[in-house]
Amino acid sequence: MKSKSILAANNGLAHMPVPVPHKNFGKMPVTRIVTTSWDDGDPSDLRVAEMLALRHIPGTFYIPVKGHVEARHRACRMSLAGMLDLASHGFEIGAHGISHPNLPECDEKQLIVEVESCKKRLEDNLGKSVSMFAYPRGRHNNKVIASLQHAAYTGARTTAMLARELKFDPFRMPTSVHVFPHSRLDYFRNLARVWDLRRTWAYATHFRCAENWVELAKILFDSVLRNGGLWHLYGHSWEIEELRLWGGLTEVLDYVSNRPGVLYLANGPVVKFRTDKCFEAESCPGSTLDSLGEAPGVRAARERRVGV
Repeated sequence: MKSKSILAANNGLAHMPVPVPHKNFGKMPVTRIVTTSWDDGDPSDLRVAEMLALRHIPGTFYIPVKGHVEARHRACRMSLAGMLDLASHGFEIGAHGISHPNLPECDEKQLIVEVESCKKRLEDNLGKSVSMFAYPRGRHNNKVIASLQHAAYTGARTTAMLARELKFDPFRMPTSVHVFPHSRLDYFRNLARVWDLRRTWAYATHFRCAENWVELAKILFDSVLRNGGLWHLYGHSWEIEELRLWGGLTEVLDYVSNRPGVLYLANGPVVKFRTDKCFEAESCPGSTLDSLGEAPGVRAARERRVGV
């Protein structure tokens, strides 16, 4: 890989500006937020970062210290220079373990290494605090969450999809769309693992009509524009490269960028916003069903271990 940064080489791309709320944002009756996150610390993350920066969309990059290399794909480890380049352009760096293991299967000593040592090593390299964590493959349990809290993380992201609500457990942060050509059965399986009947009802009655992930991303974003809430796009750049999904990603990012009344934040600031603003129910939009009503007796259940 060339040592020269893709970000720096792209027509002299300057530092990504800090997103500023639209001037009328404080007067909006509902809150609308866009966030993105990217896992595994592959060198192709720099291409994702370039695309985000050109549209002034923040992103959180969750990077395992030793990289993420599995037999099923040819993912590579991002260099330290690449990670520092991301951070220098204003992107948030989050932890993703030391070696990307299934955390619930780790013993206490392994968990300390994967959660606490990971945080310290990233902070030493970056020279600033790391507050967010993404569970490898989305797998987590109460033991893992307790370890994150002990290590002073402020939040953690899962792989739960189809969420639009701002009312979420900071250590069970869900997502809206995965940059991947999932089948409808995949989405139902993901929802079953979370056991969120509200999201299942919304997908079955409204969003199942989407023909692909690009269309689903747009439909969910339109829902957030109408009703308020959080639109969260996540993905893996090595997956995008292998499946040639760059065109679809470009289309989606163009669709959601530069919208008046929308606040664009990285994952950590979203968790802080949620913590600061969402103690009162009326100030924190939930996952409405687009004014089409909801199933009788539906309630959101506690999120479980999640993964597609």
